[in-house]
Amino acid sequence: MKNRAKFAFSKDVQHIFSYFTRLFGIRIVFFSYDGQELSAGDDLPRCRYCTLLREKLGYEKTCHKLDRQQQQLAARTRQLVTYQCHGGMTEAVLPVYNSGTLIGFVMIGQFRMSDILEQTIKKKWQRKFGTDEIQQAFAQAPVYTPDSVDNILGLFTILVEFIVSHRLIDIKRHGPVQRIIEYLEEHPQETLSISDAADLIFKSPSTFSHLFKEVTSQSFRQYQIQKKIEQAEELFRNKPHITIKEVAYLLGYDDALYFSKLYKRHRGISPRQYLIAKSASSSI
Repeated sequence: MKNRAKFAFSKDVQHIFSYFTRLFGIRIVFFSYDGQELSAGDDLPRCRYCTLLREKLGYEKTCHKLDRQQQQLAARTRQLVTYQCHGGMTEAVLPVYNSGTLIGFVMIGQFRMSDILEQTIKKKWQRKFGTDEIQQAFAQAPVYTPDSVDNILGLFTILVEFIVSHRLIDIKRHGPVQRIIEYLEEHPQETLSISDAADLIFKSPSTFSHLFKEVTSQSFRQYQIQKKIEQAEELFRNKPHITIKEVAYLLGYDDALYFSKLYKRHRGISPRQYLIAKSASSSI
């Protein structure tokens, strides 16, 4: 079995999402980083329309493939992704990160934003069953206006961020990749090569690279750079008088100019511009 994050949900998490589910009639599901369904808010089943699509019209694999593609897109962009399924229902997925590591996803759905059933679906059902059941099931699915959807997804995003930031999800991770992640956390001044990291966990470089990307959705080099940038910003926040040169040194960069260029390449602004923006926001 693949190593993956193990989730333990506090009662508060279950209550938060159960209330959300009851209020909006929308299903919330937690997934591991590799796409395995772990838990559903209030154990709400899929809506009848989606169940008919998957079980009666043979869309199970198609739906699963689309969901997985959207999860991967959310992981790459690190933000909420909203999309329509093949049956015209709206869904959204939010990646969940812990210390810069992708640990899973939270998905929300299924609801509609239209009163018109996809004609392709309607015709397929008519040809196969000759009834109006699919139309009736579609009409029973929750429906929201675009403005309402924006508000629902905004609330959903804030709730997930609150839950993660307050550690209401207990994450127990095991395996060789986690040992490397913990090593990088404890040794911010070091920059490991793939060979160095692989040696630490007694793996070949190619095996380690594959495992690391599978767990984090990033290459080992990308992850190290991202982690050092996050550590730099934490130092800037917690030590107001620290210099860019000092931060670069603490993160293993002898050349502060190189560090500044690296930071700008990934953040779009220089460390100095970050400090100016931080100072301006704190003075408001």
